Amino acid sequence: MRGFNLLLFWDNNCRDSTMCPSHATCTSTEDSYYCACKQGFRSSNGQNHFKGPGVECKDEDECANPRTCPEHATCSNTVGNYSCFCNPGFESSSGHLSFQGLKVSCEDIDECTEMCPINSTCTNTPGSYFCTCHPGFAPSNGQLNFTDQKVECRDIDECRQDPSTCGPNSICTNALGSYSCGCIAGFHPNPEGSQKDGNFSCQRVPFKCKEDVIPDNEQVQQCQERTTVKPEYVSFCAQINNIFSVLDNVCENKTTVVSLKNTTESFVPVLKRIFTWTKFTKEETSSLATVFLESVESMTLAAFLKPSANVTQTVRTDYVDIESKVINKECSEENVNLNLAAKGDKMKITCSTIEESESTGTTGVAFVSFVGMESVLNERFFQDHQAPLTISKIKLKMNSRVVGGIMTGEKKDGFSDPVIYTLENIQPKQKFERPICVSWSTDVKGGRWTSFGCVVLEASEMHTICSCNWMANLAVIMASGELTMDFCLYVISHVGMIISLVCLVLAIATFLLCHSIRNHITYLHLHLCVCLLLAKILFLAGIDKTDNQCWLNTETEFIWSFLGPVCTVIAVSKYYSSLAKCVLEEEQGDLRDLEFPGTCAAERINSILLTWTLWILRQRLSSVNAEVSTLKDTRLLTFKAFAQLFILGCSWVLGIFQIGPVAGVMAYLFTIINSLQGAFIFLIHCLLNRQVREEYKRWITGKMKPSSQSQTSNILLSSMPSASKMG
Repeated sequence: MRGFNLLLFWDNNCRDSTMCPSHATCTSTEDSYYCACKQGFRSSNGQNHFKGPGVECKDEDECANPRTCPEHATCSNTVGNYSCFCNPGFESSSGHLSFQGLKVSCEDIDECTEMCPINSTCTNTPGSYFCTCHPGFAPSNGQLNFTDQKVECRDIDECRQDPSTCGPNSICTNALGSYSCGCIAGFHPNPEGSQKDGNFSCQRVPFKCKEDVIPDNEQVQQCQERTTVKPEYVSFCAQINNIFSVLDNVCENKTTVVSLKNTTESFVPVLKRIFTWTKFTKEETSSLATVFLESVESMTLAAFLKPSANVTQTVRTDYVDIESKVINKECSEENVNLNLAAKGDKMKITCSTIEESESTGTTGVAFVSFVGMESVLNERFFQDHQAPLTISKIKLKMNSRVVGGIMTGEKKDGFSDPVIYTLENIQPKQKFERPICVSWSTDVKGGRWTSFGCVVLEASEMHTICSCNWMANLAVIMASGELTMDFCLYVISHVGMIISLVCLVLAIATFLLCHSIRNHITYLHLHLCVCLLLAKILFLAGIDKTDNQCWLNTETEFIWSFLGPVCTVIAVSKYYSSLAKCVLEEEQGDLRDLEFPGTCAAERINSILLTWTLWILRQRLSSVNAEVSTLKDTRLLTFKAFAQLFILGCSWVLGIFQIGPVAGVMAYLFTIINSLQGAFIFLIHCLLNRQVREEYKRWITGKMKPSSQSQTSNILLSSMPSASKMG
């Protein structure tokens, strides 16, 4: 019983609730007790276990310790306790809203999964975020960074900006949040700039595109307007559009390499149907030819632009051959010639000519030969720029394929060293045929063949070698007849020559048989008439026989020996006849250098002699007997003196003025006056001479009649000096 009583007493050491302060627990021991503050409280004396009154358990502020809660959490203290709450933008790893201790962490909430609108970028920050619109979009509130979910990111139309984002000569295409830059037809992107770097620009391509090729032709323009085409133009427009479709592919190709082989083959269908061009008008055919030739040139130049094209290429088909050569180190040495061949034709060009072309970037040359094009682009398109008169009495034929020389660079003509073309004759050249090197010119509506800028260097039976001072589309035309004058001039010349021959024969007979007028002056007139007679006979006999040059050589030697310097012959060969009849080769002004000094010198001498004659005439008239009808004799003798202009050949100077708008008028005056030179001699020295008229009358009537009248005028006329000039 006593043991029980002891235990009961021990257990009751904490039975008095006032033994420990509030917020404390009492713990009984064997013979005593102690107090301990509850969790979240601390004793006022700082001891964990204490006894007696006066000690209090005060609330412990756990939040005063920054390590009570984990990072990104907020500590909330309560009486005897505390709670940790994750900051906004974070959540507890336990998933509970509140927690205690460091075993639970606050992890960042990724607001960017749902918080930002479309076409924007969400940037998550510790406990927060902000939205930024993508490039090419702008926020509706105007702020660069935003968190308002009502804000929208709207597309920016960069193509409406001024100045243009892509630069001049460009095409801007807007897209959702972006844009793209391109170049208009005829331009390509500058390789030194890019859209990414913001310095995109367009530069002109070194070749022609459709807009550049379209000629000033109403039908061609109508074909491009996509309107209803007239029925008669349907076939023509189909041909034009076939050519333009190939050219458009070349001009619109901005990134990929232009294949010379593929593009050349795309022109083959056009050449296959080139025979259909014959049903078109002359203007339509020439327009088609111009478009086609310039399109082939553009295609070839485009192939030089791409890096992978920096090799020599040769494309051979049944209808067209092209050989192109990129110039790298070939022209590092001086006096280097480059040779290119296509079909049976060849082109030779010097490196100095290539350097003279002012080519930038890739430098290249090409040579192309077409098969069948000569059949439609034939001799009917030929116009001789050197003949001021209409060519009528002539037989021409195309006798070579149409070829073309192509070269990069801005300069295409006026080269110091000519480009040499060797063209294969379709038919062997005959001895009586004369080749003409012609190039295609677009200086007239549609186009034409012209011999301007090209000369024949050599002509054999199978080949013709042409020299041109420009890169040209070339062909050879054979003249099987003569390049002659207009038919009216042809008739006038021959009729006048025949009349002069008759008059010269009569004048020669008069000077030989009329003894009353025979003196040293009539001897000179006789010599003049004989020379002119032989010269005109040679002219009539040899004018149509230029296949053998001995006729012209004989005439030239004869005239030079008896009448005047050879310079006169050169001048006449230039203007009165034609270049086809001249044995001399015309070389870029050399002929004119000869003709003007010689002709002008001869005319100057004749003018001096005429002035001298008029002066002598004036002195003689002043001493004539007053009984003679001075007025009548003065008029007659003055007329005869001025008539010496035609007799002496001064009218040949008209040949120099056969240029420009008055060329036709001068040609007729020249032909009429000079073809009747013999008639003028007979008129002045025979018919207008009273003594001669009396002799004629005596011969006709068979009677003797004194002829003492007008001795004064006859003496004066016979004493006048006479010279001649014939060319």
